[in-house]
Amino acid sequence: MTRIARPFALSLLTAAVVIALPDSALAQTTAPRKPGARGRPAPEAPAKPAATRFRLVLNAVGALTTQSYSDVRTPTAYAEQATIRTSYEAGSGFGPDLALQLSLYRGLGILAGYSRVTRDVTGSVDVSRPHPLYLNRPRSATAEISGYGYTESGIDLDLAFARGAGSLDWALFAGVTLFQVEADLLEAPTFDETYPYDELTIVSTPALAVDETATGFNVGGRLDYRFGSSRRFGVGVQVRYSTASVGLKAGSDATEANLDLGGLSVGGGVRLYF
Repeated sequence: MTRIARPFALSLLTAAVVIALPDSALAQTTAPRKPGARGRPAPEAPAKPAATRFRLVLNAVGALTTQSYSDVRTPTAYAEQATIRTSYEAGSGFGPDLALQLSLYRGLGILAGYSRVTRDVTGSVDVSRPHPLYLNRPRSATAEISGYGYTESGIDLDLAFARGAGSLDWALFAGVTLFQVEADLLEAPTFDETYPYDELTIVSTPALAVDETATGFNVGGRLDYRFGSSRRFGVGVQVRYSTASVGLKAGSDATEANLDLGGLSVGGGVRLYF
């Protein structure tokens, strides 16, 4: 074979081999490798957000139940015993409710909280007061009272269980509540008495602030909605029932005013998760 024919024959042979190869083989030799193919590391999957351990709860709550209580004072007047009966009605209350919840194991944890509710108090007083000139001839008078105050605070120490699903987060809790209550009770009313002293008029009904502590329990639940890319913030609602009993005395000559603390409260507010 001549020098010119030999290169020409090699060229024809190479062309024939290329034409004979299937298209898939050519594609495998020329196409760029896709991510994740052999020899190149696949991109890492995004990391899951860290589990929520702390929940900070900031609520405004309304105490729906009212409080009714009464006391009787029996002071001595004109060498006889007087009687002062007072009835009180504390209306629905409103105030803040703060709590911090810590999850320890699979949603089970502890919760510590503080709440404070104030109420306006109205009522009435009925007086039977001896006559200054005659024995066994008591005079009677009645009056309305208003502007009295009632403040109830509580520290909650609870076991809590929390779970979440998507944007929803919920919790159940129950435990001990340490109550402190301060309520205005009627002190010593003043009277208008003029000769011949047959008529009696109540002039004023001053208040005396009395405080006491009590231990009770609470149980409740919370439903929250989490938002934001990190779901670190949320809003939600809460329902709680708490109860305890306490007695308040306006003085040594008074009976106890027995109060049922707590009751049903409903609230809502903001949440912070971390």
